[in-house]
Amino acid sequence: MKTMIFCEGTTDLLMIQYVLQYKYGWHYNGFLENAETNRLRKKTLKRDTDIVDIESCGGIMNIPKRMQELHEQIQNTTREEELVNKVIILLDHDTVSSNREFLDKINEKIGTYFLEEDINVLRKWAVDNDFLESTELDIYIKCLPESEVGAIESIMLQALDTDSIESKIIQDSRQFIETEAENQDRYLQKKSLVSKAIVNTYFAIRMPEEKYDERARILKAYNWEENEVLNDSFAFLNI
Repeated sequence: MKTMIFCEGTTDLLMIQYVLQYKYGWHYNGFLENAETNRLRKKTLKRDTDIVDIESCGGIMNIPKRMQELHEQIQNTTREEELVNKVIILLDHDTVSSNREFLDKINEKIGTYFLEEDINVLRKWAVDNDFLESTELDIYIKCLPESEVGAIESIMLQALDTDSIESKIIQDSRQFIETEAENQDRYLQKKSLVSKAIVNTYFAIRMPEEKYDERARILKAYNWEENEVLNDSFAFLNI
């Protein structure tokens, strides 16, 4: 079985990787970087004969284009082993309007009719193939947090809050960023961006140099298997 996971950014990619690795027993099997920015673009994990590709798309509105490319790939493949069985799209919970705009773009790019009620629900996606029999994929558009507006990073903040020192750094980072967001109208005007800024401020304190291998090292040290915050939010990755 092959699963494709599309997410917005590198931090999302790392979170997904570690949940799969350290909770669900997947094994790291390689990566792809952006040649211009040297940032992670894709990671591959394996478990027995199953494969998961996690791709960072660089923002929510880049995901529809990547879905269009996947759609064309499935339509034109001549080998069954190259087919994808499941697609997971992981989104920040920005606003209702942003989710609607995203779905409109997805539907435009791949010819589907997904509605807002299809978010956080496992659905089927039928794709015609020019050489093989038509295939039906599982597709799961997951929006986090589910019950409130915010970014996936807000869940990470809860997961990183493991002792009094980490809690103090997170609280101070949150207070600083939220104060800046309230006192001007140029930056941080979306709640999801506030969550991202808090996480990045936290990591800037932990490691002032912007190195994603160091961020990965910090994340790797946490108990991903037993972290209840992650267990509640990322159970959909038990694939």
